[in-house]
Amino acid sequence: MRRFGVFILLVAALAVAQAQDSTVTLTVATTAPAATATGTPSVPAFPGLPVDTLLEQLQIPVVETWSPDSAWLAWCAEDHCLSTDSLLWYAGTSSKDIGRNLDTSAVFRALASLDRASPMALEPNREVLDRVAFFLKYRPVFLGRMLGRTPHYFPLFEQTLDRHNLPLELKFLPILESGLNPVARSRAGATGLWQFMFNTGRGMDLLINSWVDERRDPERATDAACRYLGKLNRMYDGDWLLALAAYNAGPGNVNKAMRRSGGKTFWEIRHLLPRETQKYIPSFIALNYVMEHPQDCGLVPSNPWPSWPMMDTVMVMRDLRFDQIAEALGVSEEIVERYNPMCRKQIVPGSVEGGWPVQLPAESIPLFLANYPEMLEIEPYKTPEVSFEPAMVVYRVKSGDVLGTIAGRHGVSVRNLRSWNGLRSDVIQVGQRLYIHADPR
Repeated sequence: MRRFGVFILLVAALAVAQAQDSTVTLTVATTAPAATATGTPSVPAFPGLPVDTLLEQLQIPVVETWSPDSAWLAWCAEDHCLSTDSLLWYAGTSSKDIGRNLDTSAVFRALASLDRASPMALEPNREVLDRVAFFLKYRPVFLGRMLGRTPHYFPLFEQTLDRHNLPLELKFLPILESGLNPVARSRAGATGLWQFMFNTGRGMDLLINSWVDERRDPERATDAACRYLGKLNRMYDGDWLLALAAYNAGPGNVNKAMRRSGGKTFWEIRHLLPRETQKYIPSFIALNYVMEHPQDCGLVPSNPWPSWPMMDTVMVMRDLRFDQIAEALGVSEEIVERYNPMCRKQIVPGSVEGGWPVQLPAESIPLFLANYPEMLEIEPYKTPEVSFEPAMVVYRVKSGDVLGTIAGRHGVSVRNLRSWNGLRSDVIQVGQRLYIHADPR
């Protein structure tokens, strides 16, 4: 419809010009035109909008053109998320300028439209508008990086959310949590795209030990996050904002705020939640607007990552270093790590637990299999001996705790708890620290 509208406007302009016996000039942007071999300015080709053909048919001379950056054109060529009628988008408008002079009525209407189309409550209000302005004024570089990474992760997020029958808008949550960085780790120890804490990750059946951390595995962590978010949503009777607040602050803080305030919605209990959580929900809603309307925000993707490829796995029974795989496949270690971020020490632990899967694009699997024997011979003396050593956590005893419940919660035995902590009996004190070497399985 947008392209048809552009065509009608151009035809109308031509008709008026012919009636006035004047020359029609189309100005695409304000940057210097790129000249062709014949000296006529060229117009960049955008997929889905044959500008050259249209202008030639209408006999409209182009006096100026827009020369977009190559990353932007590459992103448009993939046709991710948005219409590629890029001549109608903001060209050269700074997101900071847009943030400083935010058209709040336009943002309000856009958010209201997103709210109507979503099972989540994305209603606009002053707090959300403030977060939109904050993102545009102070985080444009970050948002550009996120736009560049969305083709790599969003297909995976959308497929998994759809499989669990969850709102697709939740795909924006890892931007807020980790900046789409699978190896991100917070000061509190939350790790991965979805920022699972150790106990939460273990509770969602994610493997965590000295060599492997499945919180950093995009597929496994996304599936675990969907199961956990679904659980929280049921806990709060389908209220997604309360579920997200509990995802950030923990159900205990949300429940306490609800008891103290008597409120039943996030906005009614917001003032009693931790400061970070007070901004968390408005920021999530603001991200929905910004990521769905980047052209209105003057945002351009930077450092684009490749689209999520058709992945496959191959089981290996020997330990493999990332540099061995990279050399055999002719790629960088960074690429191997991008596909296998769950390996904590850049080593695939194939010698334990009956083998370990290496994740690679399906097209690389034949080359991997053909070169597998040679990989093992690349400086083998650098490969350390691998054994799964349970990761240690420190647990502070709470009122009502007994060794049996603590052991069951961490998947270990009471005998092990006593041995690790030098306990001669089952007596423990509130506030006492217990060192627990969690079972890797």
